[in-house]
Amino acid sequence: MPDKAKSEGEIFFGSEKREYPRMPMNAPVRYRMLTKEESDKALGRFADNSNLLAQYEETETVNVSKNGIAMYTNEELPAKATVAVNMHISIPGIACNCKAIAEVIRRDKSDKDKYQYVVALKFIKIVHHNLKNYRFLDLNNLLDVNDPMA
Repeated sequence: MPDKAKSEGEIFFGSEKREYPRMPMNAPVRYRMLTKEESDKALGRFADNSNLLAQYEETETVNVSKNGIAMYTNEELPAKATVAVNMHISIPGIACNCKAIAEVIRRDKSDKDKYQYVVALKFIKIVHHNLKNYRFLDLNNLLDVNDPMA
């Protein structure tokens, strides 16, 4: 039987067991922790989220999945905090800007000198994305990386 990791043109997912596997990706991210009032307002049905990231910190992703991202930070974001994020995902042939409201799920120490923490975020609400320009693709399809061997 041929080694699946060495087959040309295939992505090897290893032993990933998650419903929505994480895809290693280094993408630029702007983020800001929201206050309780900002969070409640941003999650409202008719919220105006255009100024959520008027002030922000810049960082990069560790990985991306359909349900969230892991990103580096030097800020100690507490679990359950609400964060506004804006990221630029670029894969061959497609570029997407995505603004979302997310919840901090976990914070771990980083092994990179440049950053103190790795923070896992779960998307609560996708506020904006520009994939409407692509006829056959939406954000869920772009981020839906399922293991073909499952």
